[in-house]
Amino acid sequence: MDFSNRLKHLRQKYKLTQGELAAVIGLKSTAISNYESKRNEPSFDKLISLSEYFNVSCDYMLGITDNTLRIGSEDLDNDTADFFMLYKRLNKANTNEIKNYARYLLYKQEKLAESLKDLRPY
Repeated sequence: MDFSNRLKHLRQKYKLTQGELAAVIGLKSTAISNYESKRNEPSFDKLISLSEYFNVSCDYMLGITDNTLRIGSEDLDNDTADFFMLYKRLNKANTNEIKNYARYLLYKQEKLAESLKDLRPY
């Protein structure tokens, strides 16, 4: 999916008119129409504003990746994004099971680190 389609998809997902989105980003209402119809492309600043508004990466907006997940201003790597996409598909019981297992693995990891620390010479 290219930029124009991604923009239109996100705008519709958020139930925004072209004019409403343009106002949020500080553009004239025709600008969004021009982006969606491939008549114009946004400047880097406007691309960044759009990606921040929709909380997706610029790579996602440009169609380079299908991963939409971000935490704060950081993009997630593909493995982490793939894990979250799988996690989102699980029901409540299975998400709780994953959390409990992750806690167990973290506990095990910390115990191993402690035991290795005890083996180091002073």
